[in-house]
Amino acid sequence: MYLLLVIAVWILFAWKFIDWSQWKKQYPTILYFIVINLLYNYFYYNHTLWAFRGVTAEWLNHSLINAAFTFFICPMGLIIYLQRFPERNRIFYMSVWVAFYSVIQVLFAHKGMYVYDHGWNSWLNIPLNIILFSVLYVHYRNPVAAYFLSVPIAVIFYLFFPFPWDSLK
Repeated sequence: MYLLLVIAVWILFAWKFIDWSQWKKQYPTILYFIVINLLYNYFYYNHTLWAFRGVTAEWLNHSLINAAFTFFICPMGLIIYLQRFPERNRIFYMSVWVAFYSVIQVLFAHKGMYVYDHGWNSWLNIPLNIILFSVLYVHYRNPVAAYFLSVPIAVIFYLFFPFPWDSLK
């Protein structure tokens, strides 16, 4: 199962790159990410723009895979991202993370493990990842500023990719 392989790789990354004595500093930003991701999955549940697809087991669906990413894989990646954020070359550092996540998403899509719908495609992951990593860094430094940024970003996102309100039933 590829999900177990991905989890194992992120455990190795966490073991190598996370200073576990400092993880509480990143915890509020991890919770912010989890809330944002859960809100997307709630509002777009019946109108997904992107979704995970299990290719190795019938029972491995978007909800289970997304839970692993939301509560385990992404938090470890974000702790590494935030703990190692440099004072200099910030744009380059952020660009590396955006590129890394975008390439992973393209590879998953190519293998059929990540699917797009309702006008979304791999190219749109790039600006989404730029916004995501930027706002997460802003949240880490100034949570209130990130909250004020999040509202117009969410509205603009909805204007470009609306979901039918009756799909929330």
